[in-house]
Amino acid sequence: MANGETLSSLKQNLYYYIGERTNSDWTTDPGTAVLLTIVTCGIYGFYLFYKLFDRRDRHFARVANMAGSAIALLKGKAQAMGKTDLISAELQQLDFIHRELYDMSRERGAALWLVISLLTGGIGTFIGYYLLMDDFARHDSAEAQFFTVMSVALAKLGLASRSSEAGLSIPEREFVTFLILSLVTCGIYSFYWLYVLVLDGNTNFESQVSWEDFIYQALSV
Repeated sequence: MANGETLSSLKQNLYYYIGERTNSDWTTDPGTAVLLTIVTCGIYGFYLFYKLFDRRDRHFARVANMAGSAIALLKGKAQAMGKTDLISAELQQLDFIHRELYDMSRERGAALWLVISLLTGGIGTFIGYYLLMDDFARHDSAEAQFFTVMSVALAKLGLASRSSEAGLSIPEREFVTFLILSLVTCGIYSFYWLYVLVLDGNTNFESQVSWEDFIYQALSV
């Protein structure tokens, strides 16, 4: 049986990783970011490029730890209630999703990609844009699955009034379209691409605040 001390420790871990979003989930106004990039002749763009990778690495690591803590606490709650078998299917799904989130949490390295961008110019920058776009799309999907399955498990245990389905926060975007338009416009369209990268991250972070709070409130009872 899960004891009260263990559950309390797990609850503290979950609270910590949710609270860390104020440090890891960096946001900025996308329009201002693009404007500063233009007026500084691209200098601010290098800083922004670094920050986009840095927030990607920090957010992905935080979410992986948050999910791991939430799953461990859910298991402890279910065990204490004698209802582990009731949510066995959800626990199996959650463990699989957590492994995905953990695999994605490996750092890209903000400093490394800044150097690559500086040394290779547009080539390295466009590759970096592709990685950021693809990483966030896949991560957004995994997060939505996590929140949805977690809500089902919480509802089954009676820790939430009902289950809900989390939708994707980032719209589907085609890398090839962004790349071709950036090339044929001699880089002008790439400013919009940069705008989208900032915006999508902001939207993703903002959309999951209510979900994280919901999970903590349900599991902290």
